[in-house]
Amino acid sequence: MQNLFVGALALALMSASAQAQTSTPFAAAVGANAPLPTPFASNNGQTPPNYSHPLFALSHDYPSTLAPPPPEPPWRHAIGDGQITVENAGAYVAAVKEYVSQDMRLLLNDSPKWDPAALGWYNEPWTGYLREATHGMYVGSSPFAPELFNGSGLTKPFTTYVLTFYDKRAANALYNVWGATATTPKIEAGAAQFAEDSVVVKAAFSTANADVWPVMRGALQWRPYISTNATENRGPTAPPELDPTSFFQFDIIVKDTKSAPKTGWVFSTLVYDKDAPGTDFWDKMVPLGAMWGNDPEATSPNPKLMENWINPNAPAYAKMTLGWQGRLSGPNDGALNDAVVDGPVPTVSPGLPSSSCMSCHSVAEWPMKSFLLPTSSDPQQFGPTGFVNSDYLIMWPPGSTGETKNGSPFWMHWFQSRPGTEPADAGTVAFDYDMVFTFKSLMAWQSAQPGAPAAVLGLAARRLLPVMSYNGRPFGG
Repeated sequence: MQNLFVGALALALMSASAQAQTSTPFAAAVGANAPLPTPFASNNGQTPPNYSHPLFALSHDYPSTLAPPPPEPPWRHAIGDGQITVENAGAYVAAVKEYVSQDMRLLLNDSPKWDPAALGWYNEPWTGYLREATHGMYVGSSPFAPELFNGSGLTKPFTTYVLTFYDKRAANALYNVWGATATTPKIEAGAAQFAEDSVVVKAAFSTANADVWPVMRGALQWRPYISTNATENRGPTAPPELDPTSFFQFDIIVKDTKSAPKTGWVFSTLVYDKDAPGTDFWDKMVPLGAMWGNDPEATSPNPKLMENWINPNAPAYAKMTLGWQGRLSGPNDGALNDAVVDGPVPTVSPGLPSSSCMSCHSVAEWPMKSFLLPTSSDPQQFGPTGFVNSDYLIMWPPGSTGETKNGSPFWMHWFQSRPGTEPADAGTVAFDYDMVFTFKSLMAWQSAQPGAPAAVLGLAARRLLPVMSYNGRPFGG
């Protein structure tokens, strides 16, 4: 039977190699000359010559004591101090957006008044080797193919760049794990739990600007000093350039167990809408949606999702990359992946919706035993060597439950509404839905330890190849 499956898989992969790929989410994002990770580096060591503006400086003086919460959290007030629902989620997202508006306008406008430490915003450690120098961004995902956004006018592939900040309450969790030096992390149950009303934000920019993607007309632009740029057909080893990028997605997540008692979190995503009313770029960032659970009971086709809300008025391009069965996932988030679905007769599925904001983050644990996606193998094991389609992932059948005889979980393992105190896999420590801790910072820290094998840049020492270059998941990546 195993030989029959291998033969069927090979045929499926050969078929896949003849199909146009919609994306290659595992494309390398870190150049061969990237510096070794260190705790508080601000950038990758490459700075633009004759640059007259301030360079990005990592904000890492994490508060050792917990800052007081907002006296009356506006997001809770917006929904009458009850639980978030499909009916009131729009009001919740509007309140969260308003709460961060003043500071985010300063940040995104490159205002000289933007002082993250003074305003109470902080960055994750051990990520400087990934960051470009001008704004501290690193690759979110690359490349996104035009086929993913059919009908939107996109004519070239693009790379995304992202930047994450934690507010004062959220940054206390960074201190609890990393301390003042970030050299001896505290990896034990409870250390990485975020306090109620913690807020984390992430901005995402696209290298596809209005000249190749009309939906970006009028978008705010930054010029990071970058190598990887799919729009310009440059890879991670190319000399960096100051490239224009367009602001097109903004994620806000809130630790709010009262509103979302199952998971303890509400994830929300804003996207750029050139046709939205308003006087500036921030007004034109409109809700794509929100989610506060993974709807584990919703497994049939076209289910009614009860822990997920998508704004029906969101721009069309942003809804083209929603996750499995329409769960929240933005255009930066890489929820559509080329896959070969496991089974007696493997099925080639280009652009398979296979993730969501919370399904990805639900496996935030250390060590990471589950990958970010519902794969039926290590993510490096795409298929026989030499196939053109080497980026095709082998995935479980969508909606499948239970586990294999050797204990490998099926698809729905990733789509549970578990609390952030509960790890996805036994024998690991839960990191409260924060993927940067486990998929970025802790991996980089581990790679710098004396005697660390090269494989530790993977999901765990058992991984064969580094996968730090995979950055295409939702908030926190």
